Order: sequence, then C-alpha cells, then structure tokens
Amino acid sequence: MRLIMTLVLSAGLAAAAGAAEKAPAAKTRQAPAAGVKYGKGVGAVDTVKISELFAKMDKYEGKRVRVEGPVVAVCPKRGCWMRLGSDKQFQDLLFKVQDGQIVLPMSAQGKYAVAEGIVRKVTLTLEQTVAHLKHEAEERGEPFDEKAVKEPLTFVKLEGLGAVIREKK
Repeated sequence: MRLIMTLVLSAGLAAAAGAAEKAPAAKTRQAPAAGVKYGKGVGAVDTVKISELFAKMDKYEGKRVRVEGPVVAVCPKRGCWMRLGSDKQFQDLLFKVQDGQIVLPMSAQGKYAVAEGIVRKVTLTLEQTVAHLKHEAEERGEPFDEKAVKEPLTFVKLEGLGAVIREKK
C-alpha cells in the first residue's frame, strides 16, 4: 500500500512539474512594504520603475501602480504632495494626494518611499504651465520668472492612494 501511495504521489508531482514548465510564468506580486504608513499604505501591486512611467506614459495612464524612490521634496504648506527621485538621473515623479486626506510630513524628505496610486498624464497649456510653475515656486519660497517659460508642460503624476515611508531602501 505504501508503495502504491509513493508511486501515485511521484506521478502526480511529475505531472505537476511538467505542467509548470509548459504554463506561462505568472506575474509575481510584491508584499506590502515596511515603514510608516500614510493613507491606505501600499498593497501587493507590481512595482514599476519611475523611468518606465515617463517612457511609456500612455501605457500606464489610468492604471494603479506602485513606485519606489528617495523623497526629494515634500509640500511645505499642507503635505499634499511629494516628489520621488527616479532610477534615472534628473527625473522625479509627483505623488499628489487630495488635500487633507493624507498629510505627508516634511520629515519624509531624504527618506525612502514606496507609493501607490493611479497614473495620470497631465498636459497643460502655456498659461496653465506658467500658473503651475509659479505656484510650485511660491510653495518653495523661490523667485519665479514667467518670461522663462517658453512651452507647455506635459508630465506624469501619481494620484496618491497611499505610501509607506522609511529611513532607507
């Protein structure tokens, strides 16, 4: 009896192994990130490189993604946004939350964030670009020259659902 059970089990394992080799690999989902949670935190959705979002804006438009990167700036007024540094030099992603629903602390700057949200491609007119850049400069307390803006802005932002912030990667 023991021999029969062993043979049946071996045959079942061999069949499963063969099926696994023929079946396409399933996408792996990532576990929730460790750290201080803001909003809904982050779930087990796939992580996408920030440079990939910029390179393929249209592909990710409207999709829920998870990104990671160093926090390079935080809204000093209401904590309603942060910028995450990309895996590509001189590139960062705006993570924007609804005012008052999530408050991101200024102390997050210089730390590492894992963030989740909906990708949005934003295309502004020249006038909207001037207003947007002027507003950002005011928030940072920096001077702004409207005449320096020569063309409309198109950028990617993440409508924030949640984030986890920790000391390092």
